Amino acid sequence: MINFDLPLNRRGTNTWKWDGEGLGVDYPLGTADMDFRMPDEIRQAIHDKVDQGVLSYAADKTYFAKAFAAYQNRRYGLNVQPEQVMPGTALMAIYKVIMDAFTAAGDGVIVQTPVFGPFYSVTKNNGRILYDNGLVYDRAGGTWSINFEELEEMASDPRVRLLVVCNPGNPTTRGFTREEMQKMYDICKANHVVMLSDEIHSDVYYDGRKHVSLLAVCDEDGTNAVVLTSSGKVFGIPGLKTSVTVIPNKELRDRYAVAALNARVDVIDLGLVAATAGYEHAEGYILELQAYLQKNKDYVVNWFKENDIKVVLTKPEASYLFWLDFTDWKMSCDELEALLHEYGIVFSSGAEFGGLHNEGFMRMNIATRMELVKGALANLKKCYEEKIQ
Repeated sequence: MINFDLPLNRRGTNTWKWDGEGLGVDYPLGTADMDFRMPDEIRQAIHDKVDQGVLSYAADKTYFAKAFAAYQNRRYGLNVQPEQVMPGTALMAIYKVIMDAFTAAGDGVIVQTPVFGPFYSVTKNNGRILYDNGLVYDRAGGTWSINFEELEEMASDPRVRLLVVCNPGNPTTRGFTREEMQKMYDICKANHVVMLSDEIHSDVYYDGRKHVSLLAVCDEDGTNAVVLTSSGKVFGIPGLKTSVTVIPNKELRDRYAVAALNARVDVIDLGLVAATAGYEHAEGYILELQAYLQKNKDYVVNWFKENDIKVVLTKPEASYLFWLDFTDWKMSCDELEALLHEYGIVFSSGAEFGGLHNEGFMRMNIATRMELVKGALANLKKCYEEKIQ
């Protein structure tokens, strides 16, 4: 059994979460990385690689592709082939490669806000026309859904070449159903639009839910389908900046390969070694992690039910994130950040997630030991009682 309650002092380790945005506060629960030790199997693999004495250029990357494909097929019942797997560097650098491969300046890209901010900003900053197919918020139910009518209209615009989907959603935590994924894919295929599914948070789902990958619903030849993911979130190794792009269709894969070569987005071998060790030997770690995060999630949900501080939760379905609606506090995101900081809390500002409807929202990361989750919520209640009530 892994003891996820074991304290891990990350202060002074040059980590953005604790020494950057979290400097001077007790509860930095913003940045989406975990306060848990990486799996022992990964630590050992890194040590073994370093003990070779030289960190050099990789002659072969197929060992990683085979390990990743086997993991995906075993865990999600897919049929990923190693030749469809392309390792890469930081996820957003690879997103730029994907844009270059399948769109040109002046083309349209659909995103679904609220969304991981760089998908919004990188799209706009690289000369693409951004189409915001904003998710529909049901505040009473605490859910977000797809506006399919608007999506069909946008996808039919001849300028649109790419749809970006976060599955599960960051920050909404929505894990789209098979029917939703199928319908989005069918719309894209009918309109010759490439569908990119960011599945970086796909390893953690709650309450028996199962991840539905784009690879589970696309055609056998993968027409119009691209999946982007990483081992960084689930294994606690985001600093190695190792991502994976899966493209079943050879024509699309060849276009991607040209764009990747031109961008020189080479992955470091140490990242491949670490991720391979995780995919081959640390699946048990994921299962124990998911069980621990389920307890954290249940605690947070029950706490908000028992403590009426005028914050509305989006129902958490996946990932280790919570999307919190503070709009009843009548404060801007900047004002909320400043106020919470006074009480030793850092959440991610809703303003970071694109679109026009995130004012008053904050994102909370629960991938830390329960003691810190409880402390943050206690301070949040104190903040409400002293400043808002």
